[in-house]
Amino acid sequence: MKSLYLLLPFALLAVAPCRAGVNVFPHGSRAAALGYIGVVNTDVFAAYNNQAALGFFSSPQVAVHYENKYFAEALSLSAAAFALPVPSAGVLGVDVCSFGYDRYRETRVGVAWGRRLSRRLSVGTQLGYHLMQVAEYGSTGALTAELGLLAEPLDNLWVGAHVFNFTSSRYFSNSYHERLPVIFDVGMAYRLAQHASLLVGAKIESEQAAQAKAGLEVVVLKTLALRLGVLVKPVELFAGFGYTYRTLRIDMAFSRHETLGYTPQISLSYSFTQTPQKQ
Repeated sequence: MKSLYLLLPFALLAVAPCRAGVNVFPHGSRAAALGYIGVVNTDVFAAYNNQAALGFFSSPQVAVHYENKYFAEALSLSAAAFALPVPSAGVLGVDVCSFGYDRYRETRVGVAWGRRLSRRLSVGTQLGYHLMQVAEYGSTGALTAELGLLAEPLDNLWVGAHVFNFTSSRYFSNSYHERLPVIFDVGMAYRLAQHASLLVGAKIESEQAAQAKAGLEVVVLKTLALRLGVLVKPVELFAGFGYTYRTLRIDMAFSRHETLGYTPQISLSYSFTQTPQKQ
């Protein structure tokens, strides 16, 4: 096991350019349980998934998140996000997350903004700084930019789109020339009934095959929601739930990768008022 941990920084460095598309950075447990379809969710993790969704916020929100990828401590991820409506200007979001362990770590800090253009349309953007630290190589960083859109073209139908790193940024280090991937994420949510929603989506990442995903959310009680999700190629199955108590919500998700095994996740979020969110 000790030898494995010594080799892990080199293995992570070798695959670092593509891992951002394999959910290194958090989506929140609700989106994870729905097959990583987060572009249509108006929760505080919109700071990561689709900054346009922040435009639908009417009160401050804060959240923390933790996941233990494949039950490997070295692959653990922790994150926090905060959203603050600014009168007549939109909604400001701030997020920070950390992935890895002492010999290999990736950290991201982002500042996001979302604004409603009409009752059914919102846009958003984010600037992020990514820091990669490897014990044997030192550290390097990169700046990225993101854009998002969220619309309700018809009653009960939501459509979202988000692009990460549309500038195709690369790390600053002269010894590490890899670019961060460009990732385009699109999703749609349709409320089948008062207490059930069907979600479908797709992710397109530079130099990778497109990936389809789907999810189902059913509210069985006013405070309890059950969720299922699936990713295709490679197949990964998801399940989870969300429980709301007044202004506090807990979301949990569990996933199974056909090769790597299980990943548990948990998110806690708090809204400073009980104003309901759209989706």
